[in-house]
Amino acid sequence: MQLNNWKEIVGSPIWWIPVSLLVLFSSIEGLHLAEHGKNCKTKAAWMNEAGLEYDRESEVR
Repeated sequence: MQLNNWKEIVGSPIWWIPVSLLVLFSSIEGLHLAEHGKNCKTKAAWMNEAGLEYDRESEVR
């Protein structure tokens, strides 16, 4: 009898929707952390990579 209840719980879309969202967000965050050093840079690092010079003082208002 308990096995039948387990199948009903696992088969319910109310259970699958939050679990699917959790897996999706976990996958995105995992990929972000894996590629963090390559993609998440400061403005100065991006400009330096493009061959430009970053002037921090020009950002001050």
